[in-house]
Amino acid sequence: MRYDFSKDHLIEAVDGILKRMQIDYLDFFLLHRPDPLMEPDEIAAAFDELQAAGKVRHFGVSNCNPNQVNLIQSAVDQKLMVNQLQFSVMHAGAIRAGLHVNMEDDASVDHDGGMIEYSRLHNMTIQAWSPYQYGLFEGPYIDNPKFPELNKKLQELADAKGSTKNGIATAWILRHPANMQVILGSMNKEHLTESIAGADVQLTKQEWYDLYFAAGNDLP
Repeated sequence: MRYDFSKDHLIEAVDGILKRMQIDYLDFFLLHRPDPLMEPDEIAAAFDELQAAGKVRHFGVSNCNPNQVNLIQSAVDQKLMVNQLQFSVMHAGAIRAGLHVNMEDDASVDHDGGMIEYSRLHNMTIQAWSPYQYGLFEGPYIDNPKFPELNKKLQELADAKGSTKNGIATAWILRHPANMQVILGSMNKEHLTESIAGADVQLTKQEWYDLYFAAGNDLP
């Protein structure tokens, strides 16, 4: 088990994906989590070859902090357009750390290096994965009896706006001015329909904060 950003591995990985999916090219190819042994020049060579061959149109990363993005971007000519990060109303550490700047409580610990602000400054799209999960892989928070206050607020807003709990959870992410995208992570048609229901829901600032508070967060 390892992360491998060597030129040969990256090209082999893309070729393998194209063969398995029986397609000609990838719209996006993301480097998943940083390889501590990465050589940015090798990444650049791989990207150039993949783009020149028409195998990849756009590039990005996943679960990288700003300095890791900068290190890769310093070598590659292609703009890193996307960073996939876990983000939801129940996984909002990046929001908490921003609110608790200059504090000494646990919420002030920045685990992401200011990735949201970095993304806005560099016009980089955050793709939010596991938007309906709490913890890392502990399970869904929607309809989970462990989170009665949050589910009550989700249902209240869903009723008021003609949506669903999943839809309101989606709308919470989309309300952020960073213009994030939501990775629904499901092949279940019903789940997809319920989650997409939030795409047209407009939350007010107060409603966004109400959900943030209902998820157990506070303001300093």
